Amino acid sequence: MDSASTSQGSVKGIMSNSGTEHKDMLGAFRKHWQVATADNNLTLHGFRRFKTTHLLNLRFLEDEIAQLDHDIYQTALSMDIEPLGTDRLGLNSCKQKSKLPPPETVINRDMVIKLRDLLQSYDDALISFNQIMAMETFSLIDDEKQSRLRTELTLEEIYKTRLLRADLDPRSHTDPFQRQIHKWFRAFQLQRQANNFTGQAESPLPRPSKSPIYRNSILISEICGRIITILITILFLILPLALLSQEIDKRKQLIIVSIFILFFALIVAMALKMPSYQIMAVCAAYAAVLSTFVS
Repeated sequence: MDSASTSQGSVKGIMSNSGTEHKDMLGAFRKHWQVATADNNLTLHGFRRFKTTHLLNLRFLEDEIAQLDHDIYQTALSMDIEPLGTDRLGLNSCKQKSKLPPPETVINRDMVIKLRDLLQSYDDALISFNQIMAMETFSLIDDEKQSRLRTELTLEEIYKTRLLRADLDPRSHTDPFQRQIHKWFRAFQLQRQANNFTGQAESPLPRPSKSPIYRNSILISEICGRIITILITILFLILPLALLSQEIDKRKQLIIVSIFILFFALIVAMALKMPSYQIMAVCAAYAAVLSTFVS
């Protein structure tokens, strides 16, 4: 009787757990379906990047490989293998342990398989992390729909949490003016949400915005960045033309051209992430344009 009641209780417990898991799965499906069919690109293509977790994984792999690498080096040094040619790695100056296990207990098939698996995992994780960090990001506070689902986060945490945009080009293609304007929009959104709170004791969740404009903050930043770039370009073309048209003296014209080329080169070098040869090419093209203004 006791065994029968115990088995019945186990079956009921399993069925209860199964029912709970089924409800949890349906709840997760309902939430994910809303996100996967959203009309907002931030909600639709925004994914968490788990930066700290990726870094922890890389550090754990790095420690395991470092320990294995140390054992391999110590074993090789204990075997007194003659180097071929010069000692490029400085093996003769390496410290050797006095007590080491026999080489056959370290260098074996299991060690090779373990080393191969660790290096493969480490290389894949490192390359993937590099690609992830190059992707365009946005703040969780930009997306009010997703931020309201993260009830465990405070407003400051929501502001600092970064999500990936899976539908955009890498971040290296982002205009620096656009990135700075996006930061200003983000800070404005934080201030706006903070002003909505009546007290710190309330749940720090963003309230839904009445206007859908801010959801396209990346697009707005891109447009503003291009407008600023156009205005700066026009300024560096029209202003020297206006000054040169009033000067007849060749020396003064040369001074004006030199000053504008210098400031243009400084702005390009500081504002744009470009290689040196590209900066030189842009400045040379600008100097060629200004030279046509000289009468």
